[in-house]
Order: sequence, then C-alpha cells, then structure tokens
Amino acid sequence: MKIKSSIKRILLYFFLVILAIAWIMPVYIAIIAGFKSNREIYSTNVLQPPMNPTVDPWVEAWNRISRAFINSIIISLSATALSVIIGTMAGYYLSRYRFKGAQALFFSIAVASFIPYQIVLIPIVRIFSTIHLMGTIPGLILAYTLLFSPWAALISAAFFMTVPKELEEAAFIDGSSPIKTFFKVVFPVAIPGIISTTIIIFMNIWNEFLIAVALSTTPVVRPVQPEIANLRGTTTVSWNTLMAGSIIAILPPTIIIILLGRFFVSGLLAGALKGA
Repeated sequence: MKIKSSIKRILLYFFLVILAIAWIMPVYIAIIAGFKSNREIYSTNVLQPPMNPTVDPWVEAWNRISRAFINSIIISLSATALSVIIGTMAGYYLSRYRFKGAQALFFSIAVASFIPYQIVLIPIVRIFSTIHLMGTIPGLILAYTLLFSPWAALISAAFFMTVPKELEEAAFIDGSSPIKTFFKVVFPVAIPGIISTTIIIFMNIWNEFLIAVALSTTPVVRPVQPEIANLRGTTTVSWNTLMAGSIIAILPPTIIIILLGRFFVSGLLAGALKGA
C-alpha cells in the first residue's frame, strides 16, 4: 500500500510540475523578451536570456499604456465594487428567502450570466449611444456592473449557504433588521467567500476585451487590454514593447492573487463543500 501511495504521490507531483511549467513558461518568455532588442528577439532562441539587457521597451510600453492602465484601475475597481455590493445582497436574498417564483428568478439570473457577450453587444452599443454613454468611463463602469452583478449573485449565494441560519435568527430575536443583520452578522462571517467573489469579478472585468473595444470609442477612456493590442503597430510588431506591456497589464491581478490568495482558496473550498 505504501509503495502504491508513493507512486500516486510522485505522479501527482510530476503532473503539477508539468502544469506549473506550462503556466510559467509564457510569462518567462514575455519577461525576458521585454529586456531584449527586437533584433535579438528574432536572432536568438525565445528561452535564451538577453545578452544586452535594456529597459527601453518597458519605458516605451508604460508611456504608451499608462493612461489606459489608470483607466482600467478606475473602471475595474468601481465596477467590481458595485457588482459585488449588488450581487452579494441579491445572492443573500436568494440563498435565504423562499418566495413564489424564486426558482424561476434564480434560473433566469443563471441563464443571463452565461449569455455570450456577442449576443448583447449590439443592443448595449445602441442603448448606450442613445443615453450618451458611449466613449465614457461611467458608461464602461455601468456596462460591466450590469454584466457581472448576476455573476456575483450566483457565486455569493453558494457562500451564504455556508453561514448558519441560527446566527441570523439570534440577531432577529434581538430586534435586528434584515439589512443590519446582513452587514453586522452575515457579512463578516462570509468574508472569505465575498473576497473570492470580488477577485473573480475583478479579474474578469480587468481581462475583458470585447465590451472595452466596443464602448471605448476614444483613446482617452480606453482600458488597458485594447491598448495592449494597439502596441502591435501597423506594419511591424515591436515584440519587446508588446511583451513588456503585457507583463505590466497582468500585474494588478497577480498582486491581488498574491495578497488575497489564501482567502480566495478558503472561500472556494467553503462554497464547494457546501455545494457537495
């Protein structure tokens, strides 16, 4: 049994190492390419470290995407905050209260969450053009809030099911209102799940491309993902600048995962165990 268990563990570790290499290798290639000249990129192996490192591509990339980077910070943080506030309150209500049509409402939210963006893109553009929100940061924030609030509701509903109802019943006996009970009793207990929801929503908004391209009609309000695509150039591709810009663009999600990763994992496990 011990030999069999050891073999399984070795195979598991081997698989995890291969998976880690598959994830890390593109990042490594992008980082070292950012320190190479374009001539060196074309003349050397992609895995070879730079022979004459230079930070010029990083400076150029930042100068070209800095405005878009700040726009993405503003848009992602604002839309995430609104989506999580609206979604968690809706998720709490769906997980706790039973009313006529509750299942139909939950099903409708689930279906709406998985509608491809391509289906709703043209209506969104026409509506936002009518209300003069095209090419504005508030328009992008509103669009992402509308798109990701249902996600937040569905994800957070699973986490709220892990909170014992006895805590709320005790608060109600003490005369606490439903709103006060949510913020004073349920919210603190469900913080790992809410953090997980926040991370998921933030990363999806930060990495979103299609809506950002459609609604950011002017460069002034363009988020970072479409701006990265513009680093390609018209006739040639400056791979070093493009790679440096790509690494800069993934820094915020990476930092969030590093700082809040333990809450993210514990929150997902709590929701998964309850769902099981």
